[in-house]
Amino acid sequence: MKTMHARANTTGAVEYFRQRLAYEATPHGLKSLLEEEPTEVVVIDVRDADSFSEGHIPGARNIPLDRLVASLSGLPRDQLIVTYAADLTCALSPRAALELAQKGFRVQNLLGGLTEWVRKGYPVEAEGMPSERSQAW
Repeated sequence: MKTMHARANTTGAVEYFRQRLAYEATPHGLKSLLEEEPTEVVVIDVRDADSFSEGHIPGARNIPLDRLVASLSGLPRDQLIVTYAADLTCALSPRAALELAQKGFRVQNLLGGLTEWVRKGYPVEAEGMPSERSQAW
């Protein structure tokens, strides 16, 4: 009986991690994709405009979560969309990714958000200072 229960839990765990890998982007994976195939990905920062202007991933579009649905017609359906917010504890990015997935977009959520991106030492653009590394994060 224990073996059957353990096997069922293992199967569930395999499916859970398979799904996570399919729908979550790591900072390293996103950076590599942006360098190798920049036309294949659209990065969306779902934080408010003030936070975006203080620092964001180079090339990211700022579409706050509350304006996402109104912006759907301007988003490509033939590219991967990667959403991000401030950090792992912020629910904005997964909510945006869910909304996009429900509307039929190919989407991933950036693990750790901008905080993890910066922690890895990757470049950040700030208003008036392209590709600066933000020390505020």
